[in-house]
Amino acid sequence: MEEMEEELKCPVCGSFYREPIILPCSHNICQACARNILVQTPESESPQSRRASGSGVSDYDYLDLDKMSLYSEADSGYGSYGGFASAPTTPCQKSPNGVRVFPPAMPPPATHLSPALAPVPRNSCITCPQCHRSLILDDRGLRGFPKNRVLEGVIDRYQQSKAAALKCQLCEKAPKEATVMCEQCDVFYCDPCRLRCHPPRGPLAKHRLVPPAQGRVSRRLSPRKVSTCTDHELENHSMYCVQCKMPVCYQCLEEGKHSSHEVKALGAMWKLHKVVRDQISHCTVKLRQTTGLMEYCLEVIKENDPSGFLQISDALIRRVHLTEDQWGKGTLTPRMTTDFDLSLDNSPLLQSIHQLDFVQMKMAWFAFDPGSAHSDIIFSNDNLTVTCSSYDDRVVLGKTGFSKGVHYWELTVDRYDNHPDPAFGVARIDVMKDVMLGKDDKAWAMYVDNNRSWFMHNNSHTNRTEGGITKGATIGVLLDLNRKTLTFFINDEQQGPIAFENVEGLFFPAVSLNRNVQVTLHTGLPVPDCYSSRASIA
Repeated sequence: MEEMEEELKCPVCGSFYREPIILPCSHNICQACARNILVQTPESESPQSRRASGSGVSDYDYLDLDKMSLYSEADSGYGSYGGFASAPTTPCQKSPNGVRVFPPAMPPPATHLSPALAPVPRNSCITCPQCHRSLILDDRGLRGFPKNRVLEGVIDRYQQSKAAALKCQLCEKAPKEATVMCEQCDVFYCDPCRLRCHPPRGPLAKHRLVPPAQGRVSRRLSPRKVSTCTDHELENHSMYCVQCKMPVCYQCLEEGKHSSHEVKALGAMWKLHKVVRDQISHCTVKLRQTTGLMEYCLEVIKENDPSGFLQISDALIRRVHLTEDQWGKGTLTPRMTTDFDLSLDNSPLLQSIHQLDFVQMKMAWFAFDPGSAHSDIIFSNDNLTVTCSSYDDRVVLGKTGFSKGVHYWELTVDRYDNHPDPAFGVARIDVMKDVMLGKDDKAWAMYVDNNRSWFMHNNSHTNRTEGGITKGATIGVLLDLNRKTLTFFINDEQQGPIAFENVEGLFFPAVSLNRNVQVTLHTGLPVPDCYSSRASIA
C-alpha cells in the first residue's frame, strides 16, 4: 500500500488530508488549505454579476483561462492574476509536495470556527493546486464543496496498517513480534528465532542488527547493487560499447567480441545521455502516481458506505479515464537520442486500469430490497440490517442480481435468541418469500442453527457440518459464476466442500429469518485468501 501514500496527501501542505473536500475538478484538498489559498477577485467577476449578465449558468463559476497566468515546472516560480486590477502580483509558493500554490492575498481573519464554516472574503476565488483550474466561490463559500468521507476512512486504515507491528519471518506457526532486523540477511527476527538462527558468533557476529522500524526504512532506502557484467560476473561495468549499445567490462574489451568496437567511458556516456535518466525518472513518477491511484481506488471499493462511495465514484471514474488517456496518447513517448532504443511496455498497466470498472461494479455494493421482501421483514441502517419477529421463515433478497463474475459478501449476526434457524444463500427473483430459503427449487442456501449447518436446495439436505452460529458470528457467501459454484464460510472457515456446482443464471443474494434474529449485510469485499489460493491451484 506504500505506493498509495501520495494519493492520501494534500498537494498544499504535504500531509495526510485533514477534513478533505472535493473540488469540482475531482481533486481533493484540506479544508484549512483551501482557506489558505483563497484570493479575491474584482466585483465584476462575482457570481452575482455573472448571473445578472446571463453569462453564468452552472453551479460553479470558472475563471477564463486567459485571465490567469499559468505556470510550468520550468518557470521562475512566480505567477499572477494578470487580468485583475485589484489583485497584486503575488509570488507562487511551493508546497512540501512540490506543487506551486498561490498564497492568500491577505491574512485570514482570526476566527474560532472550522475552516469550512468560517466566513470567506466576498468574491473569493480558489485555484486547484493540481490541475490549476480556478473557480469563484458562491455565497456558500467552502461549505459548497462536499466532504470526502471515504478518503478519510482510507487514510485511517492506511495509518493503522503502517502502525501495525512487524512480525518475525522465521516463526513456523503464529509469528511473534519482531525485535530486530539483520541488514545483511534482510530478515526480521523475534528473540527466540534470533538466538536459534542468528547467533552472535562466527561470521554472523559482524552482521548489523537494527530495530524493526529502522529496518523497514532501510529496505526502502537501500542503494542498488553495482551492475556486473553478464559474461564476466566478477567484473563491474566500466565502459560503454557504442556499436552494440551496451555496457561492458574491461575483460570484454581484452578478450571478447567488443575488442575492436568503439567504446566510451561509462560515466561520460551517462552524462551525455542524461535524457535517458530524465525519461526514466518521468516514467517512474507516472508509474508511481498511477499505481497509487489504483491502490486508492481498490481501498475505496472496500468502504462500506454507499452514500460516501457514490459521492466520489464519478470523480474517480473521470480520474481513471484521464490516466488511461495520458498513457494511451503518448504522454510517455520516449524522448531518446538514436544511441538508445528504449521502449515502455504499458499494456499490463492499461489492463489493470481497465479492470477498475466502477460502472460494472465487479466488487458489488448493494443493500437489501424492501420492494421484493416479505412484509414481515423489518429494515434499518439504510436497508443493510434486517430482522423478523415472525415465528415463520420470511425471505428478503438483495437489490443486485449477478449473472457472471465472482462475488463475495458477508452477514454478521447482531441478535440470536429464541432458537431461530436462519438460512443464507442465493435465489431467483421469483423465490417463495414465506418458507425457509432452500425449501423450493428457486434457492440454494446454507441452513444454520447454534449446533450445526447444512446445505439445502429444493427441500433436499446435504453435507451436514457440526458447529453452528451464535451472536457475533459472520457468515460468508461466495458466488463464483466463472466456475459455476456456491461456497459458504462461517467466521472465515469454509463449511465443507463446495456447496453447490453447476450454478448458472441470474441470482440474487438472499436470507430467510424468523424468531427475532437480526443480521447486517457487508458488501464489496475481496474473495477470501483461502479460496483464491485453491482456485489458482485448480
